[in-house]
Amino acid sequence: MKKFIVLLVSVVFVASMLFTGAGCKAEEAVEEAKEAAEEVVEEVAEEAEEAVEEVEEAVEEAVPETEAANIILMHDKGGTPNFQPYFEAVGEKTEELLNITVEPVPYPSTDVFIAAVNSALPTNEAPELFTWWSTYRVKALIDQGLVAETTEIWDKYKDEYPEGLRTAFTFDGEVYGECYGVEYWPVWYNKDVFSELGLDVPKTWEEFIDVCETLKANDVTPLMQTVLGRWPTFIMFEEMIIGEDPQLYLDLCEGNAKYTDERVKKAFELWGDMIKKGYFTDPGTDLFTDSANLFNKDELGMVVCGTWYYTSVLTANNVPEEKIGAFILPSHNPDAGNNIILEAMPIIAGKNSPNLEAAKKVTDWLMSAEGNGFLAEKITSFPANMKSDTSYLPQVKVDLLDSILNENYIVSNRYWEATPTPICETAVDKFAEFINNPDDLDNILAELDAIADEYWSENS
Repeated sequence: MKKFIVLLVSVVFVASMLFTGAGCKAEEAVEEAKEAAEEVVEEVAEEAEEAVEEVEEAVEEAVPETEAANIILMHDKGGTPNFQPYFEAVGEKTEELLNITVEPVPYPSTDVFIAAVNSALPTNEAPELFTWWSTYRVKALIDQGLVAETTEIWDKYKDEYPEGLRTAFTFDGEVYGECYGVEYWPVWYNKDVFSELGLDVPKTWEEFIDVCETLKANDVTPLMQTVLGRWPTFIMFEEMIIGEDPQLYLDLCEGNAKYTDERVKKAFELWGDMIKKGYFTDPGTDLFTDSANLFNKDELGMVVCGTWYYTSVLTANNVPEEKIGAFILPSHNPDAGNNIILEAMPIIAGKNSPNLEAAKKVTDWLMSAEGNGFLAEKITSFPANMKSDTSYLPQVKVDLLDSILNENYIVSNRYWEATPTPICETAVDKFAEFINNPDDLDNILAELDAIADEYWSENS
């Protein structure tokens, strides 16, 4: 640019000198000045074009084109609920934005999925990404060196995520995975049945029991409960314990309280009384297929489950939105306060996967406000990123979140993640035994204590 200015000044100077010379040569001088100016402009244009080419080459060298990549996302939601379409949409979006295609590989059940992931992670065929669970569930994999840390990505978005959520993914100062959504566990209720029977949303435990009695008296099963799939057996367990004392629940999960504690026994006895009174479905009823059908036929009053249940099970099985309401189960012990269970929904990166860098790029996008909101909207989940848009949430979820935030609710981590995996995996079978035979309570609590004591004696 400097050369261009100097040359232009020189041309102007020469032209002015010619004009002050002999008048008869003025026209000739003008023509010579024009020719000189044209030569300078042409030369400058050529130099500018060369400079642009040099800049473009430098940019290409500094920022090489991203190579196309294809990565695997294993997940356990290939049946009901079915997240396959949501993860396929993520793959299409990341291909568009990042030149990385995410190929979701679904598994129809949790048990089969866990076995497949555990088998693949130690090998060079480990999945780049896989859905999992937070806290103790992911800790077992971290301890084996099978999970890639993502601390830098969490640091990048540190102002967009609650510190408490980050803690659920932090071990020995490093952070792992990403959280694509959070789910709360309310009671989904049949608004048509409640309206027909003149029932109001219960605000106290006594009112809740009255609702159960009224439903049962009108040939409507009050509550869904099952032993199928094993893990759903902890649903009422955790509800009953936080309803007694949320600190007791935390202590029980962390090995600081006994299952034979009198307060735990009291909660179990109340649960057992509800079973004996016929408040629950047959334990062979399926949480994912049967419940929506019973809901639609007005044969089921309530289901305790995560907020993902609304879209993934109820509306997915043609339960009309206007038929679905939600409330939070009142604590049976008034001194326990207001309580609700939280489930974090992570995607983890496999450390031994063949294309870990591509996995981290996708993880970065999924943690951004755009990416987190994109997947959360597909599921109609609550996004984990506080800057993500939430305008897509149905009113029933907006109202639920408003209650949680404004009515002093204590939020507790779900039992599946909150207690060590070896304890949980055995405990869910003991809960199933209790559901089938609540009269065997003392033996079951003693066995739960033995399971927990063995673990904590070796891992304190």
